[in-house]
Amino acid sequence: MYRLYRLSTRLLEKILSRKYPERFSPPGEDGVEVWMHAASVGESRVAAAILEETLRLRPGLRVLLTLQTRSGLEQARKLLKSLPGIRIRLAPWDGPGTIGAWLRKLSPRVLVLIETELWPNLLFEALSHGTPVLILNGRLSSRSFSRYRRLRPLFAPLLARVSMAGVISEEDRERFLALGIPPERVRILGNAKHDLSFRRVEDLDPVPLVRRLGLRPGERLLVFGSMRRGEEEAVSRIISGLISVPDLRFAVVPRHPERAPEFEKHLTARGLAVSFFRNNHQLAGARIIVVDEIGPLFTLYALAEAAVVGGSFQPLGGQNPLEPAILGKPVLFGPHMENFPLESRILLSGGGARQVNSVEEALSVLFDWLHHPDKAREQGWKAFQCARKLRGASRRYAELLLRFL
Repeated sequence: MYRLYRLSTRLLEKILSRKYPERFSPPGEDGVEVWMHAASVGESRVAAAILEETLRLRPGLRVLLTLQTRSGLEQARKLLKSLPGIRIRLAPWDGPGTIGAWLRKLSPRVLVLIETELWPNLLFEALSHGTPVLILNGRLSSRSFSRYRRLRPLFAPLLARVSMAGVISEEDRERFLALGIPPERVRILGNAKHDLSFRRVEDLDPVPLVRRLGLRPGERLLVFGSMRRGEEEAVSRIISGLISVPDLRFAVVPRHPERAPEFEKHLTARGLAVSFFRNNHQLAGARIIVVDEIGPLFTLYALAEAAVVGGSFQPLGGQNPLEPAILGKPVLFGPHMENFPLESRILLSGGGARQVNSVEEALSVLFDWLHHPDKAREQGWKAFQCARKLRGASRRYAELLLRFL
């Protein structure tokens, strides 16, 4: 199966290289010790957390970080601008000629793939050049695993030769084993993304957002974070059920800002007044704010009385429940948290989160927290204690990486 993939990508190389020359031209860099490859914005955060720890342990290391998307490239440059020795650029096309040229030019001592950036020619060429291949912060959602399992004949012979895979959870370990990585080469090391969230707390300044929202003493904020397509009705029903609570305000943050008008439409259909966040600096008194830009969610969590985590009220796998937990907030999510099994399990077992199966259950939990704030604060404290247990993964990944240098 790999031969067919190799042949097709070689043919496409000739066609696409004229249209996207930057993806096919050899890198300007000569000789790096680490070539790290990640996908987009989320993975760039993971890469940044691991690289910060790696360079703390081994200053002066020469690293090239490649990203698949321009948004990921911009995010990585922001996160790593203070670290010397790291060069960042767009990833090459996964063609055998292109990848071979990159490897000959770079001569990396190790290739690091972040999460699920498994590209057949990149794997094959690196292994053929004798370059150790590591998978760090490895994760396979149920959806990704189904896709890769169908392609097992393509990936299994390559993954069997990977030097080591550090993965997030037991579920991820079982899935990587099923794709062909030998058991002795898979280790559960946690999620490096959480370390970056802890560092963000140190730099957090909520005052500008408090002023923009016009939050007054005694007002409370309920935050719906990273809400996804199909969750508009659940959000509007919950807010409609809580709108009578005095001094309670609501911030709805869609995972994708372009979905903001859909949330606004469902809320106004219930007779609720909505204000958009973007370009609006007169939000004092606005009961319901729909956030139509990227960026404010973490600070909103810091100001929240409680957090409702999206992607969990539809079969979408859930969003990260640890961000509000790190900030000491009680966390509520729906029945679908398949993409965060370890985090949700630890929060639930430690009493830091509640999982509900319906809007009615969600309203019951939220009413309880709002009418018994001491209970909400206690659950938030437990959430923080649970989150602390998941720190330190980026250092473990850095130590694993340095073993191969």
